[in-house]
Amino acid sequence: MKNIKCLFVLFLVISLAQIAAPLYMAWHWENILQTGQTFYWQTAPVDPYDAFKGRYIDLRFKEMSGPALDNTEFNYGQTAYALIGVNQEGQAYIRGITHQQPAEAPFIRVKINYIQDNLVHVELPFRRYYLPENQATAAETAYQQKAGQTAIAAVRLKDGYGVIEQLYIDNKTLTNYLLEATTSSKE
Repeated sequence: MKNIKCLFVLFLVISLAQIAAPLYMAWHWENILQTGQTFYWQTAPVDPYDAFKGRYIDLRFKEMSGPALDNTEFNYGQTAYALIGVNQEGQAYIRGITHQQPAEAPFIRVKINYIQDNLVHVELPFRRYYLPENQATAAETAYQQKAGQTAIAAVRLKDGYGVIEQLYIDNKTLTNYLLEATTSSKE
């Protein structure tokens, strides 16, 4: 009888863990979107279509490097931390790259790509902007025309993680930009 009670308690603990894990994963990213600090990253053009990856816009950013703040060596693929600042135009940039998780905010966890002339080039952890399938073709076309000029991604950062909140083209949300483009083409 005691053995059955232990098995039942074990079963309950395992069941709760299986329910809690996916709930935590969903809550983690939603929490960043709700309470994270917003930064605006200027985007750059990129190949618009990959048939195997689904309906999203694959973003590239102009600011993907910063000075090394440590005297230690960085290696390809290594995890590091990028300190984020905001320039006079209100756009995000990388103030520096360090090995140690900074106590000050804002920062984001990055992967090292390469180092050139004390400038550390990194891969940002947010690249995909998902959107409804019916908007994908028009959105990718608009993004390709405006990337590097007027396309800006609003990214929420919190505790070293980042989530793309919105994509702006010509200072309008992507949805509003596409609605206006559709309306003006019908007239």
